[in-house]
Amino acid sequence: MTDTASTSLLRLAAASLRHKVFILGCGLLGAAIAAAVSLVVTPRYRSGVTIALEERQAGPATTGLAALASQFGAGSFVGTRSLQFYAEVVTGRDLLTQVALDTFPDPEHPGQSRPLLDILHVPGKTPAQRIAAAVDRLQTGAVKTTTNDRTGMISISVDLPFPALAAQVAARLHDHLEQFNTDTRRSSAGERRRFAEREFTRAQNELAGTEATLRGFLEGNRGGLDVPRLSYERQRLERRVRIAEDVFASMARELQDARIAEVRDLPVFTLVEAPEVPLQRAYPLRKRMTLLGLLLGLAFGVGVVAVRATGWSARTLDPEGYRELRSALSSRR
Repeated sequence: MTDTASTSLLRLAAASLRHKVFILGCGLLGAAIAAAVSLVVTPRYRSGVTIALEERQAGPATTGLAALASQFGAGSFVGTRSLQFYAEVVTGRDLLTQVALDTFPDPEHPGQSRPLLDILHVPGKTPAQRIAAAVDRLQTGAVKTTTNDRTGMISISVDLPFPALAAQVAARLHDHLEQFNTDTRRSSAGERRRFAEREFTRAQNELAGTEATLRGFLEGNRGGLDVPRLSYERQRLERRVRIAEDVFASMARELQDARIAEVRDLPVFTLVEAPEVPLQRAYPLRKRMTLLGLLLGLAFGVGVVAVRATGWSARTLDPEGYRELRSALSSRR
């Protein structure tokens, strides 16, 4: 078995040396094909932006208001959205639709600005189809995001055929994310304030009602408040007034805090790395592709020689088996 294997390897090495010109030609052909492909394919340039998300922690009053809101079925207004949430917003259809319709300087026509889908020559029979195709192109091949939970950073990369356009689209994605964040958080804070206003009005009315009830009771029983039954009723009404006063004072503080939170309780994006115009292509890497083509071509040449050498070795070492194999192949044809 060892002699057979050694003989096959030696014959394979000998065959490779005899056909070294063929193998080298395959390698050069593979390198030439890879180089030609790298020259033909559309180049892509990569630019990116890195941002850090800093969430302000909610204060005790806001936390209490959120708990009260959840008890009344109004939902929770307070919560830290994850980095993955914002990463998915960047690659979501709504935000990418805005970017596809945004205008940018046209690299092919200096001095002109056109929508991104026109610059990228996105096909489509109707405007809706063109927008959908542009969003799909951005989602699948142009815009990518990565998150780092340890550092709290989001990286957005954009691959496009024009270097300046890639940097501009990355900057626009950052702007739209900032606007989305501001709008949604202000909307949430506004809803929290409106809920506080409703609860404040309800507490105010309840306090006024309990005070009116106590005042009516005192005016109607001026001469008999020492009676045990009337004394107990007076104490009960006074307790209701004190509870209503506490609720009213608490909701007044909650309303004030909610109004302040509507202005300042917003997460802040810190720009860590601004987008820059790339100087080198991200794809294709022509030297790497040419080298890979050379290696694949050499491997193909060696494979062809190995198949031929294996066939000759099999015919020599096992003539009967080789004839049966040839006969089976001929019968299948």
